[in-house]
Amino acid sequence: MFKYTALFFILIFFSSCASIGSKLAPIGSKLAPAYVDAFKAIKNAIVGFEDTNITKETVARIPYASSLLKIGKGPQGLLILESISSGKETWISADGIYLIVKNGRIVRTEGLQNNLTDFISPLVDFSESNNSETYKYYYSYDFPYLRDLEVLATIKTKGLEEVELFNEILYLQLIEEEITSPYLGWKFTNRYWVDKQNNVIKSIQQFSPKLPEFTIVVTKKPS
Repeated sequence: MFKYTALFFILIFFSSCASIGSKLAPIGSKLAPAYVDAFKAIKNAIVGFEDTNITKETVARIPYASSLLKIGKGPQGLLILESISSGKETWISADGIYLIVKNGRIVRTEGLQNNLTDFISPLVDFSESNNSETYKYYYSYDFPYLRDLEVLATIKTKGLEEVELFNEILYLQLIEEEITSPYLGWKFTNRYWVDKQNNVIKSIQQFSPKLPEFTIVVTKKPS
């Protein structure tokens, strides 16, 4: 109980930090020092524990939009929304992972072994997609450096599903996105669960052949 109480007051403390700039390059450079120090302080409280140790009460006390992140088979960790700029959301974790998300899709990262530095797609969001079309996406990475990897994408609407989330059960539209890279022989399927307002509430995404899948569940929507 002490850990979660401490977590709450630490988060309240850095809510008073100065406003942070909206430019995204590099992501980490725009965080106020107090913001970074606060996240270091709560790292042991929320990162690396089993899934059941991040409780509904803990999430409810955090005065920010939040999500749960699971990388591969690892434990869940907490993401907090730091800012929104030009429709792009910057989510940060206590262990230094930064995810830039646009319309539910991860479009840029920092703090990983193989970061996504750029993503280009002809689609703004899934509402523009057509099940009969194949789209070309372009991924870029920092290490090893790779610029504009072309992949082919087909998007299929699979219908409504009952989805058990962190704190509720919802009926959400499942959208599957099949990605293939003839150049690398790389193939995977991303899955997005979307509500009636076209918000991605849950997703299972892969964006690099060197990284496992990322599972994200929104626990508190941005206001």
